[in-house]
Amino acid sequence: MGREIADLLIAQDILRAHQDEALVKAACSAGRARVRAACGYEKIQDGGWQPVRLTLPGGTDLRFYTRYLRPSLKGRAGRPRGVGKRGAGGAGAYPILEQLGIVDRVTPLTRSIVATQTVLCSSLDEARSQLETMGLELHTSTLTRIAVGTGLTAIHLRDLALEEARQQPLPTTSVLSGKRLRLSVDGGRVRIRHTEHGRGIRPGKNGRRPFELKWHEPRVITLDIIDAEGDTDRAWRPVYEVTLGQADDVFALLTGLLRRVGAHLAAEVVFVSDGATWIWNRLDQLRADAGIDKERFSTILDYFHATEYITGALAECKNLTDADRDSMFREMKGKLLEADGANQVVARLRGLARGRRAGAILKKVAYLESHLDHAGYAAHRAANRPIGSGVVESAVRRLINLRFKSASMCWHEDHVAPLLYLRAIIKAGRWEDFMTAMLHGQHWLQAAGVGLETAREAA
Repeated sequence: MGREIADLLIAQDILRAHQDEALVKAACSAGRARVRAACGYEKIQDGGWQPVRLTLPGGTDLRFYTRYLRPSLKGRAGRPRGVGKRGAGGAGAYPILEQLGIVDRVTPLTRSIVATQTVLCSSLDEARSQLETMGLELHTSTLTRIAVGTGLTAIHLRDLALEEARQQPLPTTSVLSGKRLRLSVDGGRVRIRHTEHGRGIRPGKNGRRPFELKWHEPRVITLDIIDAEGDTDRAWRPVYEVTLGQADDVFALLTGLLRRVGAHLAAEVVFVSDGATWIWNRLDQLRADAGIDKERFSTILDYFHATEYITGALAECKNLTDADRDSMFREMKGKLLEADGANQVVARLRGLARGRRAGAILKKVAYLESHLDHAGYAAHRAANRPIGSGVVESAVRRLINLRFKSASMCWHEDHVAPLLYLRAIIKAGRWEDFMTAMLHGQHWLQAAGVGLETAREAA
């Protein structure tokens, strides 16, 4: 009963908005401008009052008439458009509904409920079942359409905001002033489905086209505040960014993010990550583009990732017993944490590079040598800097592995990218901020880092 009453109140507000002449006039004016900009047609035709159906949060189907605008094709060269054939600019707009934040035939609250269940549940079927208990009976294709559309809007708003940050001068104030900023980057894995098309390719007996599955690496960025002891400051919420873009795209996104939050004004920026080459060979340019002083930018190789290479090198020493390997590993693992410990470990491993396995051992040693500048763990611990990248590794697990990497699960690339980003927003605790900002056509993270604080900190 409560859901039905809430839906009736929402329906009443929607119908009242259609009777508000001032609102209708303003909405149509804004709608004309948007359609004109989207399709490039100067003339916009008033399609009159058209029937629509909306799904309200409690599951009620609301059917009514609303104004419709579309590009005018009168006088344009070429044969007339066929019935049901949309032009290059799209089908137009429902200006009053857009003014109310209603898109894809759902209200903002319905959109929020559907999108969150779609990316939080372990499957689309589970999401559909959960929504049915809330009174929303929707097909899985409808869930996907709503959630993907929401994610694409989120990505569009993010890209606009970060491109603006890359183009504009650095902010002169920031909520990060005097704070310590931790930054990490890592990659996960999802399986992408590539459907085959072309001449001679026909659906099989099951009615489906043949397809190929390929692994793809979504890149995850985490940004959070650490306190004087190097621990996570719980008074500040983290930022999670995720993208399927290539390495340059990741760092373009990262540059815009650091400029938008005013990272150059932070007391210190600590970058902690594993040893992927595509990350480390772009850090100097990132620091310069973000305007961060070299003295306040610390780069640290994840300590536990470094110890894995010690383990790998010792595993190649076939003349050692398991007890010898365990003893030497514990010794070298502790040595890494001492002053000049990385150099001593490298020298010790080089001394073990003998015989036919010398090449394999030296390959592991070469990796550690390439990161000697990032392995000063004694100095970093003395300065209370974190030496592990557990924050971003945990984010990869929660954002990607627990939802998008189950057994036999695969995704269309144009679906997984927006859904991943929505899950990142939710797991960072920023969903309400995002939905509010989206209704105003804005990115949730404002300039100078406003929005990073929790409600308690902002107060």
